[in-house]
Amino acid sequence: MSLTILARAERLQHLPSEQARHDGFAAGLEFEGGFSLDRTVGLGAPQIRAVRVDDDSLLGFGIYPGDRLIVDRSATPAVEQYVVVPLDGEDTYGVRLLAPDPKGGLLLKAARPSMASIPLNGRDSMQIWGVVLWVVSYVGRG
Repeated sequence: MSLTILARAERLQHLPSEQARHDGFAAGLEFEGGFSLDRTVGLGAPQIRAVRVDDDSLLGFGIYPGDRLIVDRSATPAVEQYVVVPLDGEDTYGVRLLAPDPKGGLLLKAARPSMASIPLNGRDSMQIWGVVLWVVSYVGRG
């Protein structure tokens, strides 16, 4: 396994390259300078939005309360992507998996199997608000 450490590179630039490579991490790690989470996920672009997950309704997708979703409003949705859709009114949104319908067409599947899937037809794709590109999770303690 190899990793590219994207943060801390600027702090280590003053060290000789051999020392910077072995600052407590296993051999084989490489450093890439200039890491920016905003630039990586596209924040700042007019079509990119950050969305916070407020409840546990997405646990079935591995998405937890407090996670941030980076959503592209201009992306064309594709099968097996998570999409943001309006639910029960214009101010309530949810995340669904865009999945093939065994009967033909597409379905919006919820993370909870107990919730019914919503069939889509060609004109229903207008109800998709955006495509989830990234999930940013906090995994620390405290």
